[in-house]
Amino acid sequence: MMAAQLLPAFAALEPFVDYWAVPGTQARRERREAASMAEISAFYTAMLEVARDAIRHLEGRALDELPPEDVRLMELLLALAHASMATELHGQPRAPHTPYPHDVRLVEGVRLFS
Repeated sequence: MMAAQLLPAFAALEPFVDYWAVPGTQARRERREAASMAEISAFYTAMLEVARDAIRHLEGRALDELPPEDVRLMELLLALAHASMATELHGQPRAPHTPYPHDVRLVEGVRLFS
């Protein structure tokens, strides 16, 4: 059995950590674009169940001082934004009528969780 990567309150998200908890906007976008809608929907549904609790847990904490399990939780929340675009806006992993794969690269982001 693998060691938990999140706090026990967020154990339901453990199956998604390895794929979705990645640093950087570019990596999160690439994960969304490469995933199937079934994978995105499963992640999206699981995240919606605990998103409010996750936000409350992280609220008021210094982002640059988060312990590793909270960094992963924050990365999952940021990945939720990508999953919601596929689920709520596009109805598919990528924007309609866009080539895939493509050469678009986000090369500069904000300091934390770019």
